[in-house]
Amino acid sequence: MSSNVERDHLLLEATNICKRYASSLRPTTVFFDALLKRTSRAVGGKKVLDGIDLTVRSGETVGIIGRNGAGKSTLLGILGNVIEPTEGKVSRYGRIATLLGLTAGFNTSFTGRENAYLFCSIQGINKEGTDRRIADIIAFADLGEYFDQPLRTYSSGMQSRLAFACAVHVDADLIIIDETLAVGDASFRMKCYDRIREMRDSGQTFLLVTHNQNLLANFCTRAVVIEGGKKIHDGSVFDGIEVYKSVRSDQEAKSRSGGKLSAGKDAPDATMITGFSLEYQSDTNQYVFKGTFKAPRSAECIAFNFGIRNSSGISVCAINGSEVGPMLQDVVEGDEYHLSFTFNNYLLGGKYFLSYLINEVVGDATIPLEMSQNFFNFDVASVSGQTGIVDLGLTLSSSKV
Repeated sequence: MSSNVERDHLLLEATNICKRYASSLRPTTVFFDALLKRTSRAVGGKKVLDGIDLTVRSGETVGIIGRNGAGKSTLLGILGNVIEPTEGKVSRYGRIATLLGLTAGFNTSFTGRENAYLFCSIQGINKEGTDRRIADIIAFADLGEYFDQPLRTYSSGMQSRLAFACAVHVDADLIIIDETLAVGDASFRMKCYDRIREMRDSGQTFLLVTHNQNLLANFCTRAVVIEGGKKIHDGSVFDGIEVYKSVRSDQEAKSRSGGKLSAGKDAPDATMITGFSLEYQSDTNQYVFKGTFKAPRSAECIAFNFGIRNSSGISVCAINGSEVGPMLQDVVEGDEYHLSFTFNNYLLGGKYFLSYLINEVVGDATIPLEMSQNFFNFDVASVSGQTGIVDLGLTLSSSKV
């Protein structure tokens, strides 16, 4: 890192960040606000961020996750000093490299090389410093002859290559990335992931915004969940993924039921599946889950979704009962049913969690009745000497030539 900051050193501190976009300001007021870098008080308007506090310390990889419209990108724009907050304060310490968009900080009329020098200069690196870095930037971006062509001739994937290559070679204390990795070919994304992992392991600090829960689980040491412009979680990555999943499920349930909570959500302690157990059958190397379902109301059709995740929150496998069945038909309120599902034990050693979602199926629509995250956990012993999630039967062999 550029300033050799110590681990746990404060790099970014945001206090009571609020952002409201005006809906009733006159065009002349908007013009002078932009010219004078001021913020006029709006009459009405939309409040997209509401009192967010956030700190980032050296050595952390903080992931911000939330639904579309939750305010994530606006927050990152404020943290990256691109957007002015309506209220609140952001303090920054050390060198911060920000990727808030593929061409943010770039000039589309400049070549890739010229933009690399521009990006480095914005980070406070002089020409001599950029000269020492340019070969590494060229090699990582791997743009060939396009590196000396105008940026306007680049595809979005090529822009992503250039932007990321510049960001990871300026020796920043903190790198802020807003889903830049979602663009580009698969091999380059993997190259970026490998680079992030390598830099993170060497002490680099990152602040990432993503919709990808697996990315959050694999790379981040801390999760921040944003919903409705407010921070609703800041801490454990695994707990953050659960909060995010819960928010998404609640919103989907409301939208499908006209804005009202579905049956089963009215009572916080409602449990439609009881008496569950998980048995391991050594002769078939399978796990069998069993439970009892009690119908909360009469319905023509009810389906069950089950999923398995590991301790990092990564989905291992899930089954959608409304697509593959079987489904319960002509259900009467109060009826009880025995449930079971079986899965092969290809899991490597570790702790795993079961979750379920119960849906009423009406035509082509599904109405959520109850969801339970991590209602049951179990351990798989490590005996194969492999690491990861699933056992693919990897073997090693060698012979003399």
